Amino acid sequence: IIQQTLLLGVVLLAATRREAHGRLELAPVELAGAFSALCLIGLATLLYFTGFAFWVHDYPRGGNFTGLLVAAVLFVATVIGLALFVGSFFRVREHATLFILMTSLPLFFLANLSWPVEATPRALTWLAKLVPSTPGINAMVKLNEMGASLVEAAPELANLALLAAGYAALAWWRI
Repeated sequence: IIQQTLLLGVVLLAATRREAHGRLELAPVELAGAFSALCLIGLATLLYFTGFAFWVHDYPRGGNFTGLLVAAVLFVATVIGLALFVGSFFRVREHATLFILMTSLPLFFLANLSWPVEATPRALTWLAKLVPSTPGINAMVKLNEMGASLVEAAPELANLALLAAGYAALAWWRI
């Protein structure tokens, strides 16, 4: 939910700006400010879902809040970087909406929530590692619901860190 909401919102924001101004160019300070503001919104939303909503509905949780914060920051930064990169390609905001609608279900299935990863073809398993929700969900389940340590979630956190750096670099290059 968080990934798709952020993707849709940020891609539409970027496409709308490009549609209005003819190009999507931001000064480094403007890009850093927009990235920070979007990350703050995404982080607040994610913490609402994994904190308050879990508490209100009494979902099981392990309680590694520090680990959850680390995973949340990495996950949100990755999604924002990806969204800014993807959004930079659209000149019309409606095309961005269609793209997000077409890709949302395949991205959900790539996260391997609906069937075991062992039943997924190897190529799709590797492709899934490029989608923020795959390592993000696995890391947050380990940290928030199972109480795992940061060391136990290190592979997912490393994957998110690499994706965050890569997508941020691609967004910087495009914008």
